[in-house]
Amino acid sequence: MALIPRTTDDFFAPFFSPLGFPDFSRELTRAFQPLTSLEGGQLATRGMPVDVVEKENAFEVKADIPGVTKNDIKVTVDKDVLRINVEQTQEKKDEKEEAGRKWHRYERSSQFVGRALRMPENANLEAVKARYENGVLVLDVPKREQKQEETKRITIG
Repeated sequence: MALIPRTTDDFFAPFFSPLGFPDFSRELTRAFQPLTSLEGGQLATRGMPVDVVEKENAFEVKADIPGVTKNDIKVTVDKDVLRINVEQTQEKKDEKEEAGRKWHRYERSSQFVGRALRMPENANLEAVKARYENGVLVLDVPKREQKQEETKRITIG
C-alpha cells in the first residue's frame, strides 16, 4: 500500500505532480509570466496591465494593449469610474476545391478585455485626453482645484 496518493483521473492531472501533490510552483510560475499578445495580434488572455501615476497637476494612466488598433479601444467615464474596454473581432475565410468538391470554412472570433478604475475626487474626468502609440494607451486626467474647506463655528444655545 502506497503512502503517497496517486491520481489516475485525467481530469485532475494538470493540478498534481507525479507524486500526487499539488504542483503549486508550476502554477505560480505561469501566473507571474510576463503578459504577451497571442499569435496574429490577438489580445493577451490574462488582462490589461495598467499604471496610474499622480503628478503635480494631473494623473497619468498607461495601459499596455499591444496588437490592437485605435478603433478597437473604447474609453468611457461614468461618475468617478474610468473604463478602458478593448474588443477585437476577427473573421477568417477559407475556400478550397478538391476532386470536384468545394469546401467553405468561415470562422469568427471575438476577444474582450476591460479595466475599470475609480478615480479620486480631484480628477477632472470631463477633460481627459487620450493617445495610443506603439501598443500603449496613455490617458492624461487633469486635476481640479480643491476647494478649501471653511471652518464654521456653531453657537451653542
